[in-house]
Amino acid sequence: MNIIKCRLKGVVFLTFDIEPDAPPYQSDSTRGLEEGLPWILEMLNKRRVKATFFIVGELADRYPSIIEAIVGGGHEIGSHGYSHRRMDKLPPEEALREIRRSIDSLSVFQQVSSFRAPNLQPPKINVDDYLSLGIKVDSSVAFYKNRFYDTPIMKNGLLVLPATITSSTIRLPKKIAVRLTLNPKREFHVLFYHPWEFTRIRRKPIYRPDIWLRTGFYAQRSLESILDEAGKRGYKFLKVSEAVDRVVCK
Repeated sequence: MNIIKCRLKGVVFLTFDIEPDAPPYQSDSTRGLEEGLPWILEMLNKRRVKATFFIVGELADRYPSIIEAIVGGGHEIGSHGYSHRRMDKLPPEEALREIRRSIDSLSVFQQVSSFRAPNLQPPKINVDDYLSLGIKVDSSVAFYKNRFYDTPIMKNGLLVLPATITSSTIRLPKKIAVRLTLNPKREFHVLFYHPWEFTRIRRKPIYRPDIWLRTGFYAQRSLESILDEAGKRGYKFLKVSEAVDRVVCK
């Protein structure tokens, strides 16, 4: 396989994973879609920032008006699988069916060319499988989990765009969240969050602290501060698909 490390400079990719609330703890809840997502879309509209939303296909089938609102706001949609099952634990052919089914659901609203695996655990499929589905960008890995992905990587025509910081950072006090998220030592930033993080999750003994801690108002203020600071520093906000034309690979 031809693997090339690439560069992206001065750009921020703002992404959101559209899935049930805090799976598996609240998988029967969709407050994130009902309360968190409208706030996100309004906030982005005020700042004229476009984002990429990786969407579980099952939710697209159940809530088409929500997907229409995302696309209508000028944002991009990508595949997050069909049912939010861990794809690294699925046989390759079953993982492919999950992705294909999600793309079939999402393509009703917009052409899909990007993918992110649930839990940032990539399926055991090859580059040709992605390309055959029309996927040009895979954002299923994270720099903070695997330091090999310290830059974008081109694999035989598939661009691998790693997340640069964990989503739970958004729940830190906003000054700390801004400093960690927009680390000036990094040339590019791929941020990912979940709509449920911007709703108030009540503390329960069965929940890990990172499920409920400083959700809602605190996360909202941190995200606003991150976006405003990125704008002040001159970063350009891009949709994930736009990375293909912007990346430099040698």
